[in-house]
Amino acid sequence: MEQTTNSNSYNDRLFLSRCILHSGDGEELPIQGFKFDTKYTVLFWVLAVITVGLFYLLYAFLTVYAPHIAAHLRYKSVPLEEAEFILVYEERSNDCTLCEVITVEIKKSLNYSSTTTPASNSMFTATEGDINSPGLSNPPESDITEYSALLSDVPHIKYIIYRYTRYIYSRPFNSFYFLSGLDGDNPMKRPKVSMQGLKLDDVNTLHDIYGPNEMKIDNNTYLQLFIDNILDLFYLFQIFTLVVWIAAGFYYYSAGIVIFSTLFIGAALIRIKSYSDGMMAELDFTETVTVIREGAEYEISHRQLVPGDVVVINKSSKYLTFDGIMIKGQVYVDMASLKGVTIPVIKSAQSGDISGRIDKLSYDAPNSLYSGSKVVGGYWEDREEVLALVVNTGFLTEKGRTFCKATTPDVYQYSIDEDGLTYFKFLIVIGTISFIVAMILFSFGKNYLTDKIYALLQALRLVTLSIPPSLPLALTMAYIWSSRRLQREEIGCRNYRRIYVGGRIMCVVFDKTGTLTKNITATIGYVPVHQNLDKPTFSGLREASADMIDDDILYLMVSCHDLKMAQLSLDDESSPDRIILASTGWTVNKSMGNRYPRLEPPRQSPGHKVFVDIIRRIPFNSALKYTAVIARILKEAYKQCNYYNKCYVKGEPETIIGFCNPESVPVETQDVIAKYTKQGYILVAMAYKDFDFHDDSKSIEFPKHGMTFLGLLIFGDELAEGAEGVISSLHHKKFQTVMCTGDNIHTAVHVARQVGILPPANTGNPADKVVHITATLDTFGGLVIDAMDYDDGTKYKPESAWGDSWSPPNFVVEGDSWEVLDNAGGSHLDRIIIAGKVFARMTPRQKKNLVELKHKIGYETCMVGDGSNDNEALVEADIGISLNSRESGLSAPFHGKSITSVPILLNEGRTALIQLLAIFESTGCGSVLGIFTETFLYSMLMELGEAEWIYIDLFVVMSIDLVLGYTDGLQIIPTSRLQSSFWNAMRITSNSVFIVVCILVQIAVIFYLYAQEWFVPTIINHNYITDSSYEITYTFYVLIFQVTFPAIVYSLESQPIYRNYPALVVFFLIYCINTYLIMCPFEFTVELFRLKVSPSVLFRAEVLGCLLVNVILNILTEYGFISYKGLPREDKADDK
Repeated sequence: MEQTTNSNSYNDRLFLSRCILHSGDGEELPIQGFKFDTKYTVLFWVLAVITVGLFYLLYAFLTVYAPHIAAHLRYKSVPLEEAEFILVYEERSNDCTLCEVITVEIKKSLNYSSTTTPASNSMFTATEGDINSPGLSNPPESDITEYSALLSDVPHIKYIIYRYTRYIYSRPFNSFYFLSGLDGDNPMKRPKVSMQGLKLDDVNTLHDIYGPNEMKIDNNTYLQLFIDNILDLFYLFQIFTLVVWIAAGFYYYSAGIVIFSTLFIGAALIRIKSYSDGMMAELDFTETVTVIREGAEYEISHRQLVPGDVVVINKSSKYLTFDGIMIKGQVYVDMASLKGVTIPVIKSAQSGDISGRIDKLSYDAPNSLYSGSKVVGGYWEDREEVLALVVNTGFLTEKGRTFCKATTPDVYQYSIDEDGLTYFKFLIVIGTISFIVAMILFSFGKNYLTDKIYALLQALRLVTLSIPPSLPLALTMAYIWSSRRLQREEIGCRNYRRIYVGGRIMCVVFDKTGTLTKNITATIGYVPVHQNLDKPTFSGLREASADMIDDDILYLMVSCHDLKMAQLSLDDESSPDRIILASTGWTVNKSMGNRYPRLEPPRQSPGHKVFVDIIRRIPFNSALKYTAVIARILKEAYKQCNYYNKCYVKGEPETIIGFCNPESVPVETQDVIAKYTKQGYILVAMAYKDFDFHDDSKSIEFPKHGMTFLGLLIFGDELAEGAEGVISSLHHKKFQTVMCTGDNIHTAVHVARQVGILPPANTGNPADKVVHITATLDTFGGLVIDAMDYDDGTKYKPESAWGDSWSPPNFVVEGDSWEVLDNAGGSHLDRIIIAGKVFARMTPRQKKNLVELKHKIGYETCMVGDGSNDNEALVEADIGISLNSRESGLSAPFHGKSITSVPILLNEGRTALIQLLAIFESTGCGSVLGIFTETFLYSMLMELGEAEWIYIDLFVVMSIDLVLGYTDGLQIIPTSRLQSSFWNAMRITSNSVFIVVCILVQIAVIFYLYAQEWFVPTIINHNYITDSSYEITYTFYVLIFQVTFPAIVYSLESQPIYRNYPALVVFFLIYCINTYLIMCPFEFTVELFRLKVSPSVLFRAEVLGCLLVNVILNILTEYGFISYKGLPREDKADDK
């Protein structure tokens, strides 16, 4: 077994090997095998019983936060072959996961195709009529025959489920391998499958291997949800607090903590459970599917599908539940849930060898089908069935992988998490120091205690005061209030912790179509070509309308498209083709007896009628770059009918021009194309050719030469509502904005200038220059970079374009150049990442790389997209915002109704982060004050009583925590990224000054108390600590006010407390009760809190005056620190 060489904490572990292979990227992760052991199990439960369940809670905590420790507590390490559990070490995130090993008995072996050879490096073997079946990805290159026996010669298989996907154990190689579907890339034997479908025995075996075709997540119990989502260090520490306070005799205080914690944990669990159930509801559905197995049709649930099944599309439910390829017929598919655009596309079976097409499964492929798509109809000749081959099922589908990425992302370790843990440890250190001081006082001071166990318990209470029981409540309520504010703005949130990350965002990356622009492309018009005798020329821009003259351009507009005939009469504008057709006014002729689909104009004169029949079509796809149609134009004039057969084609200008006679193409065509593309328009070229054929022709070949050029269709992107205002608002808040799109560079630059991502052209300001960067490799593999002014074509040397002496301009880059730069790395790539404003012709993988690299250089990034081509970037970004509530919404932690959700979410992120910092500052200061107060009293063998701590922690502090986060957002919006670290100098100085002022006031009040004539010292008893004296009473009076001051002072960072109306009510109530306790407490109150009230009313009033001075000094000093915490006061939040 190969031992890992990882330099992290796992390098010396026994039975550790790199053997889990991830699909696609080939990543290897170290794993370790474990097994139940009787001795370990007995010892575990003995400790759990002895500690009244506390050891079990500790174990549960470790299973979430330190699974490698938990595994060693309960199991023994064994070789992988004997393992019942597998511990997966995730080196990238420095984390690990414990997975159960599941064993499945294989009832029947697979029927093998005798023609498959190990030498074939493809998922399919080229056998006539046979389609090969699935296997494991990334097998070892050696001993293929032995590895191939994995699924045929063993009575059972072992697998683990890691991140919702299966990994199969290979005994020959003592490793677990990712189980792929038909789109894997491994040379191994396959079960034989034909158009007659899978063998029934093979179906059973494949179902055992792959499991049901569903995306099922564990519907955890409330206990498991508590362990996974709530049981953190704070709650674990609270358990320790309960043990100490109960041992010290504070039973009512402990009961109060249990009651309040149970209530708030219950509320949080209900919220988490509701979200979990909602996620389950999204994935829990049943579709009926018709499959062919052993030549017979079976109607089954979609959960019973396996890779290799042949599905009859036209006899199944309209929603696809698998990824696959068309193997017979054609079908219309609505991929709006995947691509974010509601334009049905045609998917059709391709001729030739199927083996070369599986590895090219993509959204734009003409034969690829995806789970989540909706079948909106199909057509086929001679009423034959439409068939598809199942390639992937369950979590192996693109939808399943998207869900896996969304629910188990490789989340970066944000500094806010690290600082929070460090802050927690810092407070524990303060409490520990106080514990040591108290033990010294109780043991060696003049006010010593004779009972050392009693002294130990009292000193341990100081440690528990370092983390007050209200902190988990405060954090929980902060989550709730933030999510409620987002819900009010119709922004969905799948991961509440990511809200705080929004406060750190520096850069916002936008997709274009469906995000900055509307999904629907607006038709601007068309530019026809007049075929004059001497030379063809362009006419001016015209608008498509019902008054167009009868010519070939009109006939092309009404016939050359991918719309189904059922769609032609719809009024909604869901595609450019439908917009064009609607503008002409032509509709479907529904007369019976028409052999072909027929269209007619809106108005027909009795003596002259025109019809267009659609004979055959070639649907558009990205590989062909055009769509074509064979149309018949029928003209009736006074009962005489003439018809003409023509081929119309439209598509990418370069492709269509290549089909045309050069004599029909104007010489100025390239100039006209450049003119409109520079303005950001999308151009579609049109051409036609007279075409002769017979109706009984079995096959028709579309001409690709000798066509006549008709002109250009011109489309324009219509900006999304509010896009310009959103970009302006983000720039005002000092966010960097970037466009990353798959569209061409000219359209992208034009839209970027419209919305404000790029400055206007020719402003004369060097900082407004737009420089087009291209990168290539020379013949020796060296990097060649060219920089050219986008507007005037001026060429720069790269050094002058981004040198130290000239501030970087606005770079625009295309996907091919980005790929070269990404592979080359170095300083050039860093400059492009920092100063790049438009990235065009970017693939989904390139979008992801851009977001990832921005994070690596310190730019926390928000990605905004609406389609599945943005999924990888949405997951990789620090926060992702989906504007499509379906498939891309599964990838992103947030989804909004429109682009206007972006600044709202980012402002909320800054609000939430400031409030989170304020909570920690407030809690920390309150903890230090509580520790100092109790330590100060311990020096005199005194302490605050149980009733006093109940009042402080469970009434005053918890009441404030309930309402502190209730706010409408920031009243003062920072214009720069927030400093989220607790450990910057200004924040530490601010907290220190606050604490020092409060401590000085406490000391001053006590010394002033000693100076009073009526003051009588308390007699000390060395056997116990007294809880009733003048010192205790007035320390209590000071503390019940001072614990409220942090909330007032640190609320200035986000929203002043007087703007928080529920908080105002709570503070008014608390201050009224506090004032009552000081000035005129009733007898029952005196007895309850064991108070010793001074006989001087003036002294009580003077104490209130000292506290007023205290809070004023705290507020004034905090005002001096606010601007140094990244919170300038002058920038008002006038826009959300």
